[in-house]
Amino acid sequence: MSTVATPPIRTRKSTADPLESLFAAILATAAKPREKSITLPAAAYTDPDFAEFEKREIFQKEWISLCHVSQIPNAGDFVRVDLCGEPMLVVRGKDMNVRVLSRTCRHRGMDLMPSGFGHPDEGNKRVILCPYHLWSYDLGGKLVGAPEMQKAEDFDRSEVCLHEFHSEIWEGFVFATLAADIAPLADKFSRFKDQFIGKWDMANADLVWSAHWECKFNWKILLENFMEAYHHLGAHMKTLEPFLPARGCWTEPYDPEFSCMHLPLKDSMKEKILKTNDPGTPFPIFPNLVIDDCLEWWVFLGYPNFLLFSAPDRVYWYRLLPTGPETCTLMTTMIIPKIAKEMPGYEDILKKEIQGGIDFHMEDMEVCIATQRGMSSVGHAPGSLSHLEEPIWQFEKYLAEVIKRSA
Repeated sequence: MSTVATPPIRTRKSTADPLESLFAAILATAAKPREKSITLPAAAYTDPDFAEFEKREIFQKEWISLCHVSQIPNAGDFVRVDLCGEPMLVVRGKDMNVRVLSRTCRHRGMDLMPSGFGHPDEGNKRVILCPYHLWSYDLGGKLVGAPEMQKAEDFDRSEVCLHEFHSEIWEGFVFATLAADIAPLADKFSRFKDQFIGKWDMANADLVWSAHWECKFNWKILLENFMEAYHHLGAHMKTLEPFLPARGCWTEPYDPEFSCMHLPLKDSMKEKILKTNDPGTPFPIFPNLVIDDCLEWWVFLGYPNFLLFSAPDRVYWYRLLPTGPETCTLMTTMIIPKIAKEMPGYEDILKKEIQGGIDFHMEDMEVCIATQRGMSSVGHAPGSLSHLEEPIWQFEKYLAEVIKRSA
């Protein structure tokens, strides 16, 4: 006589919470020493609940870079940004101050520049006009026009203003935060600036190229790819590996605020630079750099998502924002010293260097899309990390700290 085993009675308390299980797996992963480091669980790149957790605990509580000041040099210049569903407008006012305003009209809540209806991502405006009922705001967000509202009682246009988000300009970049209480960027990134990126003086440089990408992968897929040089061996075999060989790259010790990887040039190039005292760069190098700074490139991550790929003569800045569990939006840019525009043949050189940036970015896009696909495969399991992927291990430690502080 056969019997059927009675399944155990599960109380609510003992029922496993998938999100809590994922938290535990991430904490265990981050706790491993570098030599035993592994990749995150696949659910970290696919789970909708974890994506909502990141939105709430990272992107609504941290400083997020939105644009570079050279994109908005004149009064009325603006950059349109969506931060995890929050419509924003970075605008330079008539007083030349930079503000990050909400794009939500104070009348009926319309997005003043909705996606997909021909509104540019950048431009210049004398006033901010709502296309729904023609309410208008000045460049500081104050309501200046509201037609046919004379019969509305208790309506005082002087009391109506677009919401302004807390923002700061740091090293030439406009950052904003949704947090009510947060440390200033100067405190958060003090060591990051003093020991590393401050010498580029990006506040006095120009953003000369940008491109927008709608990406079919989780934001962390791109971030992790950006931060490690191991993939130069494969994905960038013909573009970066010939002059930035993966084998010589190394990472600064873990810091809770940022990560930095050094990418030395191949030996023959370093020897030539030191022998001739000539950096051999297409653009002039940044004024504060010296010849020893021309012997390598760098990749920087200011947590959570401030990404810089820096060379002696240019900086690639990526604005990376999640749009869903398996999608993100990306703006790739190039920033160069102002003096570069005075060099002979500047336009042709710029065109060539932009194409070079696009070429290696397209290689990254292929591997990121394919990696996201693998996250849903039954054949996937966390894999061991190379020492050349140490920045990924460091980012895992940051992510673990986010989980701990949310508890």
